[in-house]
Amino acid sequence: MAENNRDFDATEHFDAKRANVYDAKIRRIVPGYEAMHDLSLSLLHSHFPSQAEILVAGAGTGQEAVSCAQANPSWRITGVDPTEKMLAVARIHVEDLNLYDRVRLHLGWVKDLRNELPFDAATSILVMQFIPDNGAKEEYLREISSRLKPGGKFIIIDLVGDNTSREFEVFLATWKARQLRLGEDAEEVEKDFAHIVRDIRFITEDRMNSLLREAGFKNIHKFFQAYLFCGWVADKA
Repeated sequence: MAENNRDFDATEHFDAKRANVYDAKIRRIVPGYEAMHDLSLSLLHSHFPSQAEILVAGAGTGQEAVSCAQANPSWRITGVDPTEKMLAVARIHVEDLNLYDRVRLHLGWVKDLRNELPFDAATSILVMQFIPDNGAKEEYLREISSRLKPGGKFIIIDLVGDNTSREFEVFLATWKARQLRLGEDAEEVEKDFAHIVRDIRFITEDRMNSLLREAGFKNIHKFFQAYLFCGWVADKA
């Protein structure tokens, strides 16, 4: 497996062109995309049937923030993302659906949030996989943890796996074969998977659990897997 590109910058990768097609493409390329969001919303509903302040780390084009706001009219959503072009699309979605009174969007990183009340819950879906495991992943998780109330819920879903293992090779090959079977353009599939191999900062499941504990989370439970996509729910200690 090729070494990850440590110079990869997600804020540059997700330019205006990619931002405008992201919502359609991500549903085609990620197996279980709708399910991971539905299960995440169900977890949040089970713990916060009424009012809640929810942080969406890596809000992207706003799909997750908007879905949360639509799912429960008593929830207030704060979305943060460092990619200006993606967040521009998110703002259009929020305005089109008249949700600007309950969805606040901030350009930047979680650490850039100022004067925000502690959150009841936070989500990070397909975000940390772009952050290198050189202390930056732990810092990212600590920044989220520090903004949660004690006992607050955290949901994280990422591409995860030991990229030296046979299991990783099998899941990656099966995922690629799925894209081709669904009729995706072969040249685009090759580009997408070259990007995945080169730029995703994979960690093992054991490392994920360790990082979550080190960042101040407990009661860590895995609730989702589709090939290399895995999701956990945890409590702020």
